[in-house]
Amino acid sequence: MEARILYFFALAFLMAGMVKGLLGMGLPLVSITLMSILIEPKVAIPFVLASGIVLNLVQVIQVGGVLAVTKRFTSLAIAAAVGVWVGTELLFAVDPRVIEILLGIIVCGYVFINIIRIPPTLPKLWENRLSIPAGLVFGVLQGATGSLAAPLAAWWQMLGLKKDEFVQASGYVLLIVVIPWSASLIVKGAVTWRIAFISAGLMIPAAVGMYLGGRIRARVPEERYRNLILALLFFAGLVLLGKGVAS
Repeated sequence: MEARILYFFALAFLMAGMVKGLLGMGLPLVSITLMSILIEPKVAIPFVLASGIVLNLVQVIQVGGVLAVTKRFTSLAIAAAVGVWVGTELLFAVDPRVIEILLGIIVCGYVFINIIRIPPTLPKLWENRLSIPAGLVFGVLQGATGSLAAPLAAWWQMLGLKKDEFVQASGYVLLIVVIPWSASLIVKGAVTWRIAFISAGLMIPAAVGMYLGGRIRARVPEERYRNLILALLFFAGLVLLGKGVAS
């Protein structure tokens, strides 16, 4: 892989880490979206595995209060872990252009969700009933596109999670999902030793970005920084849509 591509990937992971440090999620969404400007999404997806495992684990430990989160969201997380196998099958079975268009729609959808700020509307009873079906859908999206950030963010907003709960729940669910997702990609032969090595190296700029995102969140008005991130995501989503449609 050319050095210029690796430099671009490092920048993508730095920016993705900043988003994760600010919002608690979005590392695969941003990094895969940006990498997909140069390579196919299904080629880009394996590069996020190391960061997905390690940084989500760090996020869960940092926030604390794991017991309450596991009790409430384990059924959702396990369902997503099952769905991710189906999504991975789709990733290798469909035209890459379909993945690009789907990912572009998800990215723009994520921006739209954040702009309209969906109010909490889901009663506790329906949360229990819909956790498993929702988790399956989220897992399929994770496997097929490399990111479930958009629908998961919408789900958390519908449940009315507070900021710390949002970050904690995101880290926990994403950690549970990324493990079988990694296994499914390995089974499919998408992860070579070279890719694993690059993935581990990209964890460094991602971790730096996550730290910077947390610092910026504390020092800069969150709304202003949030709008900049959303503008970046919307632009990247439009690029993907244009690339998929024009191919």
